[in-house]
Amino acid sequence: MRDADRPFTGRVALVTGAASGIGRAASLAFAAAGAAVLISDVDETGGIAVAAQIETGGGRALFQRADVTEEAAVAALVERIRAEFGTLDYAFNNVGFSWGHGATGLSSDDWSRTVDVCMKAPWLCMKHEVPLMRAGGGGAIVNTSSMAGVAYSPTANIAYSAAKAGVIQMTRYAANAFAADGIRVNCVSPGLTRTAAVEQFLDAEEQRELAAQTQPIGRIVDPSEIADAVMWLCSPGAAMVTGENICVSGGQQAR
Repeated sequence: MRDADRPFTGRVALVTGAASGIGRAASLAFAAAGAAVLISDVDETGGIAVAAQIETGGGRALFQRADVTEEAAVAALVERIRAEFGTLDYAFNNVGFSWGHGATGLSSDDWSRTVDVCMKAPWLCMKHEVPLMRAGGGGAIVNTSSMAGVAYSPTANIAYSAAKAGVIQMTRYAANAFAADGIRVNCVSPGLTRTAAVEQFLDAEEQRELAAQTQPIGRIVDPSEIADAVMWLCSPGAAMVTGENICVSGGQQAR
């Protein structure tokens, strides 16, 4: 019987982009709920630190470096889960970044890199996660989109916005394709969130001003609040929720 305070005890979760920000918060949340967590990122130092924090707190976590835009790396990541745990219950496909600016201030390489990280990567992850989940009788996948994929965002470029919109439709497609396998697929669209990536582009005052302008609740989102949405989407409480995009954005709507 599972502890009510640790409802994911005996379960296994994979989190990509887990070395910091939203991925780190989700990794800690999965571990706090009792799941064993495989943490993946290209940032080895940060990823190892998150795994160590979980282990120090009495949880179980492993780190594996992977560039999830490369299929061989994704295949190796899922094979590590198979070898270590035998199954996969939850996957949070949480990578994204952009290069270039606006609609014309980016190169073809900027476009390709952005689309690969934001859209190709979660597709590759699902491609390899689904067979392992199917073999275990089902599971839950959450992809990270963005409010830039829902509404116009002046701080996001055209490639990032298009790719994140693509994640939403890809999630809907996958939800229908894998429903018969007992696999639910949803996505979250964070609003302006306090992450290292945001801090590269906006200082603290700019973050406050933009949040006040775009998010009616009037403040920036904390990574833990995205993690809370991910945890709910993976929980039995969301057993009839699939193909949905959950906006965690303080009320920002498509305009």
